[in-house]
Amino acid sequence: MTPSAPLTAGELPEHGLYAGRGEGLLDTLQFERPAYLFDPRRVKNSALGAFTYVNGLHTTSLYDCTLGRYCSIAEAVVIGPYEHPIEGLSQHVFMFSGPEQFPGFFRFPEFKALAVEQSRTVPANERLTVIGHDVWVGAGAFIKRGITVGNGAIIGAHAVVTRDVPPYAIVAGQPAKVLRMRFDAHTVERLQALQWWLYDLAPHKQAIDFSRIDEALDGLEARLADGRLQPFEPISYSLTTVKGGFTIEPMPAPLYSALARSTAAAPPSDHALP
Repeated sequence: MTPSAPLTAGELPEHGLYAGRGEGLLDTLQFERPAYLFDPRRVKNSALGAFTYVNGLHTTSLYDCTLGRYCSIAEAVVIGPYEHPIEGLSQHVFMFSGPEQFPGFFRFPEFKALAVEQSRTVPANERLTVIGHDVWVGAGAFIKRGITVGNGAIIGAHAVVTRDVPPYAIVAGQPAKVLRMRFDAHTVERLQALQWWLYDLAPHKQAIDFSRIDEALDGLEARLADGRLQPFEPISYSLTTVKGGFTIEPMPAPLYSALARSTAAAPPSDHALP
């Protein structure tokens, strides 16, 4: 049986992913449909929930991170970049990168003679960066590898996030600090309990004013209680970059499922921002 030809970037929208030319996609990407990538600089080994979009033509980069549903990522954002070891003789990539990580440099004999023969583990680089649901990351923000950003948070433009961000916090600055919470504690508790992003809101958009937080929560909570709010269970895919394009396989279940009442973001740790 002749294997099918790799998909082109132009064919990905048929599977619910817009990726422009697809030039920045590296290794693997898991996603729920629909998801939108505006030709970011790089997206490597990451996952996108439904309705999440990544802006930033040739500027935004995501490394080893998971993004929940309804995330808005602006241009020139960097999430989860690799850390360099600083305890040894040098912090340069020759100390820890093997040919599979830095093939472009290994083509030069001078670098190949100097570099380690295989990549060495940098413990910090084993950590994933976790972005919750409905998170807005402003232009130029930097989120350190291994950080957890809670559901509903806002990361201000040009913020440098070095510690976990609580759900529904607005953070800004270098380093980032909590400016205020989007809502009072009771409203945040209701939002966290409801997990509205796991449900199909489309049938209710005419009956509920989503711009009014109390009305929206009252209406959705009532509909969840009486069974009118149904789970949104989109098809999910695993995409792999190969020579000449991409291969794509359906996943057995959505990345985020109301049936399991899962969330993309674990509660922030003791290292959360003040």
